[in-house]
Amino acid sequence: MRLQQYINESILDKGILKACFMAGSSASGKSYVISKISSGQIEPRIVNTDTWTEFFKAYSSESWAKNMDKVRHLTKKQLVLFLNSMLPLWIDGTSSNPSSLMRRNGILKSIGYDTSMIWVDINLDTALKRSEERERPVPPETIREIYKKIEKLKPYYTKDFDNFMVIDNNEGELTDKAILKAFKKMKRFFDAPIENPIGKQLVKEMVAKGWKYLLDGKYDIGYLKRLVGTWYIS
Repeated sequence: MRLQQYINESILDKGILKACFMAGSSASGKSYVISKISSGQIEPRIVNTDTWTEFFKAYSSESWAKNMDKVRHLTKKQLVLFLNSMLPLWIDGTSSNPSSLMRRNGILKSIGYDTSMIWVDINLDTALKRSEERERPVPPETIREIYKKIEKLKPYYTKDFDNFMVIDNNEGELTDKAILKAFKKMKRFFDAPIENPIGKQLVKEMVAKGWKYLLDGKYDIGYLKRLVGTWYIS
């Protein structure tokens, strides 16, 4: 797998400096929702450790601890590339940890990103059932604990994100009509002009100077690595 395949080539590409956080209980179906509402024209990159975890699980015989060290290293390296190119992002995970999520939101805003949140809503019984059906089920007590914590955070996230949308992923609720509505709303978000004043000024400066990437002159590699290092503090 080549990391360079994730890079776009133009400062004027649609979707740059746009990121959407996916929130909801474990087994709520966040990855499934992403697959249903993604546009073929703009392809936000998914930020989580799952890609590399599954890769090493399938192709490596090393111990889990050694593989996790590699997963963390490659995930960080990948995110540096994403940010350098200002790519559109899906941020998957950490919604049960508000300090971590808001720190990541702050990092993105500080370099010019507009951010939004999709809350994938399911009831506890559905979460437990879907977890049991997974190849690697989460213990029921963990599901219950996370679910309880997440439900308390929902009003907080609603207030903190101007672009906030709830998608009901209970049995039978994610209909074609619901998917189309969510798809259109997220397409508008990723297509819209950048609203963040930092992002607006950044693009103006980069276009004027002929830069395509942040590392062309705005930041050095050490700065982006430090940002990503802060991103992955628990």
